Amino acid sequence: MNYIDNNTLSELDFFWLRKFKASKNLDTLLIQVTGAERKIEQDILLAQREKFDNLTSINTAFCIREVEVKQLTGDWS
Repeated sequence: MNYIDNNTLSELDFFWLRKFKASKNLDTLLIQVTGAERKIEQDILLAQREKFDNLTSINTAFCIREVEVKQLTGDWS
């Protein structure tokens, strides 16, 4: 199993991870992530590179928070 090293996370990764900390189960986490992705994709003020960086950080933060939620809930299905 691959693990994400917290020392390699960017400020943008931590920004999205803090946003997703409110999720206490996988359903709400998925809702938050989907909303964040949609918001970034529809933001006409962001350049393509900024969109890419944000979507990459959203994915990284989702992966980290998903493992945390699964550890908290015991739901590994």
